[in-house]
Amino acid sequence: MNKKILLLLLFGITIVACSPKIRTNLANTTFPPIENNEEIIILDETEKVPQNSTFIGDLKIGDSGFSTDCGYNTVIENAKENAQKSGANIIELTEVKKPNFGSTCYRIKAKLYRNTNREAIAGLISKRDLRNKSRLPENADYAIIYFYRPRNFQGSMIGYKIRLDDETEIGRVRNGEKFKFKTRDFGEHKFWGKTESQDSVVINVKKGQEYFIRCGIKMGVAVGKPEMYLIENHIGIKEYEEIE
Repeated sequence: MNKKILLLLLFGITIVACSPKIRTNLANTTFPPIENNEEIIILDETEKVPQNSTFIGDLKIGDSGFSTDCGYNTVIENAKENAQKSGANIIELTEVKKPNFGSTCYRIKAKLYRNTNREAIAGLISKRDLRNKSRLPENADYAIIYFYRPRNFQGSMIGYKIRLDDETEIGRVRNGEKFKFKTRDFGEHKFWGKTESQDSVVINVKKGQEYFIRCGIKMGVAVGKPEMYLIENHIGIKEYEEIE
């Protein structure tokens, strides 16, 4: 076999093995795929699906047994991609399992819906924006970035420093730890961590706003790789406060 073809096959197998396991069971296939510029709404277990929404099908994203690229953001993006292809613009999360001793992946179960009522969709977006509203005083002349690392078995002995832009160290995240960074230096900034490789989050920091960055460790060649995700405020608040 041609060496280049063999390498491509091995690369493809590696990508598939590292990806989460995705299953869909569609009950309705009459809707065309969602346009790329159309927003897909995520509802959690506490939110209700609007009336007159059409059920499209069930979605399950789990651990293949070899999955490594299965952090929260990756799983949610996979859910959105499958919803888009299925013609659904609402994802109702019915179950969210966090990484634990049995799996290092986020695993979700969800129901997919299609709603063509613009007012209903606008209402969902408005509610989401309200839930993500900053808790800081209206006259606050600063912003706060919260960093937290939920306790997890994988990489539990590895910690890493969080740096701002160049080499400015602002904190450190170990397993089950958190800290917050208060700043008046607004504009675009890069927050990053490094072990055997680097991961980062870029935020356009604005006055009076709060931002939540979930940190972790995923499998690496030697010591593990850092993971950093910008999380919606209403999720970040809950997860940050769960860490004592």
